[in-house]
Amino acid sequence: MRKSIISLVLALGLAAPAFSDTLTLRPDAPARYVVVKGDTLWGISGRYLKKPWNWPRLWQMNRDEVKNPHLIYPGDVLVLTWVNGQPRLGLERNRREVKLSPQVRIEDQDRALPSIPAKAIEPFLSRPLIVDIDSFSRAPRLVAGSDEHVAMSSGDRAYAMGLDQGGSWQSYRPNKPLRDPDSGETLGYEVTYGGDLAVEKMGDEVQSLRVRKVAEEILVGDRLVKAPRDYFVSYVPHPPEKMVQGKIISTPNGVAGAAQYYNVAINLGQRDGLETGHVLDILKNGSLVKVTTPDNRETKVLLPTEKAGSLFVYRVFNRVAYGLVMESAVPIGVGDVVRTPDEE
Repeated sequence: MRKSIISLVLALGLAAPAFSDTLTLRPDAPARYVVVKGDTLWGISGRYLKKPWNWPRLWQMNRDEVKNPHLIYPGDVLVLTWVNGQPRLGLERNRREVKLSPQVRIEDQDRALPSIPAKAIEPFLSRPLIVDIDSFSRAPRLVAGSDEHVAMSSGDRAYAMGLDQGGSWQSYRPNKPLRDPDSGETLGYEVTYGGDLAVEKMGDEVQSLRVRKVAEEILVGDRLVKAPRDYFVSYVPHPPEKMVQGKIISTPNGVAGAAQYYNVAINLGQRDGLETGHVLDILKNGSLVKVTTPDNRETKVLLPTEKAGSLFVYRVFNRVAYGLVMESAVPIGVGDVVRTPDEE
């Protein structure tokens, strides 16, 4: 059990269903909604707003609250009411709507709602699938398997050099470079996850491990990365404060046309001001098509760029980031543009 602080300050200073030029309450927004298991912050936001990532503004969250949002749980009841001509969203308690104030609630962290479907991004959270090649080349490595085997199976003993601590480690090997489609700069390397190993004995020169799980292959020569701690995706969606624009540079597993809940990598990262929770529009450049003009001439015209979907950024590296396609009108692919959402 962990202590999770809920401090949802939901009183709003808004005078009409259209809260401002850029924040609009859906005409079918429910007056009362019971949170259920399987809900996400994005999904609930979509019940109230046309643009779900604007919910922090509906709740009047400040910047720190958006970065570390307060959590809601299955069974909580959200109530939309109007006070002095202004809407207010709160929790129903004892059959009355109350304004929430900071409080401590003892809950199982796993019950709290994630921002987006956790299962869709779980592998991309627990494994460093994009690495800096310089630091990766200096990482500890597997130097031998039991009985001189090159490939190892679950339960096999393995030997490594360079480990500085015990515990759980993950094996990786380089896959392909990720390059900026415009500048040609190498942004990082995608790596292939081999499996999990646990240290059994720390030696001064060689360390002994036991293979706990094989995902694809664990091979002699694989690099080892300390297994990260599990963490909970609880960032509320919000647009970047400034205009950023980039491109999709990879669709994991080589998917040609990504759709809703597919993961993609983009050529934006921490150095560009990107952070976890940012939402970006996905745009497809118009294609060149042959048309017949009113005077019966055949010519080619470039169709306009159209919004193709929305991307929720959930893991950010220095020069690249992973995002989950939340909405997609058409298949999403490498080369499609991502940028700060337009105002309504």
